[in-house]
Amino acid sequence: MDITINDAHALLAVARKSAAILMEGYRRPGEVEFKGPIDLVTRWDRASEDALRTALAQAYPGLLLVAEESAGAVLPDGLALWADPLDGTTNFVHGHPFFAVSIGLADGPTLLAGAVVAPALGLEWHAARGHGAWRNGVPCNVSATTTLDRALLATGFPYDNACNPLNNFPEFAALTQRSRGVRRCGAAALDLCLTADGTFDGYWERFLKPWDLAAGALLVQEAGGRTSGLDGAPADFRSGWMVATNGVIHSDLVAALAAVRHGG
Repeated sequence: MDITINDAHALLAVARKSAAILMEGYRRPGEVEFKGPIDLVTRWDRASEDALRTALAQAYPGLLLVAEESAGAVLPDGLALWADPLDGTTNFVHGHPFFAVSIGLADGPTLLAGAVVAPALGLEWHAARGHGAWRNGVPCNVSATTTLDRALLATGFPYDNACNPLNNFPEFAALTQRSRGVRRCGAAALDLCLTADGTFDGYWERFLKPWDLAAGALLVQEAGGRTSGLDGAPADFRSGWMVATNGVIHSDLVAALAAVRHGG
């Protein structure tokens, strides 16, 4: 599939429509349901997904859409759209502004185009492979920070952190001591976008979904950064494990995380 910046613009237009729907429910979400013990969903998640599903079917007729609220147990390996109609649902429910609509286009593990809109923050990002990354219509780039001790990092925690032995707490504590600070925004798509635009110098997280990562990981790559698995191997957004940085501190962050995992 030939990709142009117009593909990113098309995804951005769809994300804006869904984001406008979310703003109708912002700070008045109504009834909240539970997909798990603390995994929330609202009618706004579903309304946003319905809107993007209709719009994407018009923009990309016949192309498979995998969206959070309707994804099946078996995920595809091929050309597909990956969409999170509301990344940061817990934030949204509590009236916190860190939430977003995220849409990515990929062919297997290869990310092609993406867009993320954070309506309560007034921020949007888009990217297309080979055409760069953009924040609010202006080209963006990763930071120039050269050392881990001067880096501002971001991460997140699994929903089952109370019982999951891989809850990321040891890594969070260790990297907080070794860096300028670690932020937890509660929306993976935004963490990646903020790494792409130089706000964060690096980010890592486990147990994510492909629709959390598809757009943001491409933004990091197109902004001049680097993505990988937690072990430094080439990143596959479908794995749900990601390290993303400005590239300069990547090896140091991967090594620091490995040292925690191996008790170093």
